[in-house]
Amino acid sequence: MSEGKTRFTLDMDTLFQKRLMAALKGVSMQEYCLSAIDRELARDEGEGAKSLPFGDEALNRLVALQNEVFQGRQVPGDSEEIIREAREARTRAQ
Repeated sequence: MSEGKTRFTLDMDTLFQKRLMAALKGVSMQEYCLSAIDRELARDEGEGAKSLPFGDEALNRLVALQNEVFQGRQVPGDSEEIIREAREARTRAQ
């Protein structure tokens, strides 16, 4: 592998892989995938903040789920600190 590159592994089901193989049109799978990803990135970058994969409806569903789960209760403390403490506890348990 060339210097400055990172390997990326993609697991795909058989049907998806067959579709991909049919779409290659004489180029390598790597070239095809990199080209497709590059096109999508360029499109997303051109759209700016609009490129988020969710909109107001999804955010409203998340808020409703949060209200259902927490029933108006607030988690005490900083969530970053809670996550850090949980990680440290898991590390100590190993």
